[in-house]
Amino acid sequence: MAPLLNAADEGEWFGAIAGLADTWGFDRILVAMLPRPTMRLEDAYLRSTYAPAWRQMYDEEGMAHFDPTVAHCLSRSAPLIWTPAIFATKEQRSLFEEARSYGLRSGVSLPIHGPNQEAGMMCFVNESNLSDSFQSHVDAALPNLVLLRDLVIDTSQRHLNTHAQTLLPKLTPRERECLKWTARGKSTWEISQILNCSEAVVNFHMKNIRTKFGVNSRRAAAVIAAQLGLIDPG
Repeated sequence: MAPLLNAADEGEWFGAIAGLADTWGFDRILVAMLPRPTMRLEDAYLRSTYAPAWRQMYDEEGMAHFDPTVAHCLSRSAPLIWTPAIFATKEQRSLFEEARSYGLRSGVSLPIHGPNQEAGMMCFVNESNLSDSFQSHVDAALPNLVLLRDLVIDTSQRHLNTHAQTLLPKLTPRERECLKWTARGKSTWEISQILNCSEAVVNFHMKNIRTKFGVNSRRAAAVIAAQLGLIDPG
């Protein structure tokens, strides 16, 4: 595990993960994590050795929203071995068959639930057909996979933080002020008095804020901003 612990940058870090998985007989891997619970699936930190064409199709068709392995890893803690039975609906079965055509035939997903409310998954895959031999393979490798998963959680923080920073809404100083006072329970009129501007100006900033956060209320935007450390709600 030393190459993972001593990795100097993200490329070396992920390369160490992939190298260890390969040593244990897994051709391809995926690491996907949501740094914060309020983030969308589409904004997850994700690195994989899957075929780029498959990743593009998966993202464009929003498959994460009906992929049973994703649902399992967000709500459970036990590993999940891929079997046809877990792909129950028509769109899930289609996903399964498409994945197989890109070499993702046999796999196991390990849920990630980090100490700072991170959530996600690690997937270890090879191109063999589904069979009892893969179950035995996973059983033998599982202690190593679990240890690797835990080390990935611990060593991923700087990469997750960098990723999360790129997704933060860009707020103007006045928008930050409006959000700060909203978080402190002030009304539009009160904020206009504090900032020495009209209520129309406050409402203009609030509309922009709601758009940037993708929410319908200023309260929701203030809660998210506080969680992201963009404002100090006091």
